[in-house]
Amino acid sequence: MDLKIQVNNSIENQAAFSKEQIVSSDKFSLIERDILNALLEDKQYTLHEVKGILDNFNNKEVK
Repeated sequence: MDLKIQVNNSIENQAAFSKEQIVSSDKFSLIERDILNALLEDKQYTLHEVKGILDNFNNKEVK
């Protein structure tokens, strides 16, 4: 089995969570949950996607 197939399988097998599950999770701080509550749409997200959304938000330049 080559590496590309293994990587694709691991990405496809990541669990996805609803916005409600994410903002009620203890995995994120209260401030992060408030930010996610404002930014996330009502759809499913993997933890990798959520961390990317938080990173993008935290790295934005203030205008």
